[in-house]
Amino acid sequence: MPTENIQISLSENGADGISEVRIDGVIDTMTAGELEEVIDSLIRRNRHRILIDLAGVDYISSAGWGILISHIKDIRTNEGDIKLANMVPNVFEIYQLLEFDNVLRAHPSIDSARREFSSHPVTPDQKKKGRK
Repeated sequence: MPTENIQISLSENGADGISEVRIDGVIDTMTAGELEEVIDSLIRRNRHRILIDLAGVDYISSAGWGILISHIKDIRTNEGDIKLANMVPNVFEIYQLLEFDNVLRAHPSIDSARREFSSHPVTPDQKKKGRK
């Protein structure tokens, strides 16, 4: 199991209210806490439109996926969402295998994810279910 460092950068510029989180490295039990701190910080500041750029991530453990899934209900209750972008093939394969595509939307690019934020707001029914 990989045990590398993780680098997380955050961009909150723009009038669209989208917080872009770029992750490089491995998201595993040793590094998932850093990702959780970033997401918790965004939620505390009412930043509920979160785009996660995974282009630099080669591996996500169950702990990493758990961080993303565990916050989705609260985020959608606040009319936000988490969108994933730029997954490398092996990470995307696990995402599909675990059927996380039923909970989190994956996009081939940052632009595609940004467009979906604009064109598909979360409905009240989706907020109750914590799904999109």
